[in-house]
Amino acid sequence: MKLGYLSIPPVYPDGRGPDGLDGPRAGRRDHLAEALGFSEFYAASTDPCALPHRGGPEQQDSLRIVPDRPVRRLPELVSVDGASWREDASATGLMAAPVEHVEDVRAQSFRGCAPLSVSWLDADMLARHWAAHVTGCTHAARCARRQDWRVARTVVVDDDPARAEATAKAPDSPCRAYYRGILAPGADDATVDALIDDCVLYGTQTMVGARLREMTETAGAFGTLTFVDHAWTNAALARRSLILFSDAVSQIHQTHTQRKLRKLELA
Repeated sequence: MKLGYLSIPPVYPDGRGPDGLDGPRAGRRDHLAEALGFSEFYAASTDPCALPHRGGPEQQDSLRIVPDRPVRRLPELVSVDGASWREDASATGLMAAPVEHVEDVRAQSFRGCAPLSVSWLDADMLARHWAAHVTGCTHAARCARRQDWRVARTVVVDDDPARAEATAKAPDSPCRAYYRGILAPGADDATVDALIDDCVLYGTQTMVGARLREMTETAGAFGTLTFVDHAWTNAALARRSLILFSDAVSQIHQTHTQRKLRKLELA
């Protein structure tokens, strides 16, 4: 499983963030994510025919996948399915389509866009997304590969589980403001709390690792976990959370590899 990084602009009182993806850079930790080995970042689509959308990156029709931070120039050579070509001014690169509804997954998979399941879906809905991706690819006479599927999640990792929960749920939390804006107008606090409990990975390293394993057991494996980062007020805790999460994923991979090697030894 690869790691991707997606920065969410600050959410304003009306429940919306700034237009597009080029909001204030305050609070972004893309430099740190790159140093930690995150292999995907996301930029606004360069398609001149794309319709403008209000809201954050997860509410866009498509995002351009880049192998390093969007502020840097793309590499001169890019590769898709092993085929490389020289980039020109019209090249848009690989595209990810943020998707919420099953029918959108089928449509985008049929078009050839990599589905990016948005961060406010529970594990059961994610399982339906994979089935829809298979259907869309089959109708397009392509093989559905789990490595092409991306799943977005807000993650808060802290040595203190109570502080991790408070970071996600506090009244002034950007995470809470973001998911309240996703829900229908007038949603009460209990509904917002329930959404965060279902869809945000928060807690200690051990707790978040267990939640991630539970999610993959229900939804199945996917190629990239897209880390959804917010404009947290405590930058030090946010950096620590990103580091702890990267380490937790590395431990999961190491444990999985050890199990595979043990099976080979016993075979």
